[in-house]
Amino acid sequence: MSNVLIGAGNEALGFFLTAPKGTALPSAPGTTPGSAWTEVGSIDVNGISLKLPNGDIIKNWANNAERKINTENGAISGNIMHTNKTVFETLFGKDNVTYTAADSSHGNISSVTLSPDVSAEPAAYLFLIKDGDTLVSIGTTNGLITDIADVTFNPTQAVVWTPTIEGSWTISHDDGQVTS
Repeated sequence: MSNVLIGAGNEALGFFLTAPKGTALPSAPGTTPGSAWTEVGSIDVNGISLKLPNGDIIKNWANNAERKINTENGAISGNIMHTNKTVFETLFGKDNVTYTAADSSHGNISSVTLSPDVSAEPAAYLFLIKDGDTLVSIGTTNGLITDIADVTFNPTQAVVWTPTIEGSWTISHDDGQVTS
């Protein structure tokens, strides 16, 4: 067994999921998320980036570090490859998305009017990773989308939505070495 982890998404359970704020994270990385969880969409080949919590160092009179006070949560960002109602609701908030079902004149229509007051409410977020038998989950029960990168519409690339989600993240690692 190698301790070198490849950070590929777990396609069998979903790459990126969301649930209402406070929803419990799965008990183990390979556990199927409960019915409250909804798959948002695929993350592109660049994967996700986890920014670790940051803080300030308090030093004594001799300039020696005495304590660290965390002043920032961790944050995850990644490129979502889908453009649909679920992605819009996740990024901009369900109350800000208008949905019209398909009829004989058009397909399903999801729309959001972007303005300074349009944002998603805090929610639970979950990213699932698989490398052979090794499974990893990174999740928060109370995350907030604090930024969405500019979106490029281009005929040679997928349109991607890149949120930054801040929260207190829990990382769980299952080495896949079960006992009999």
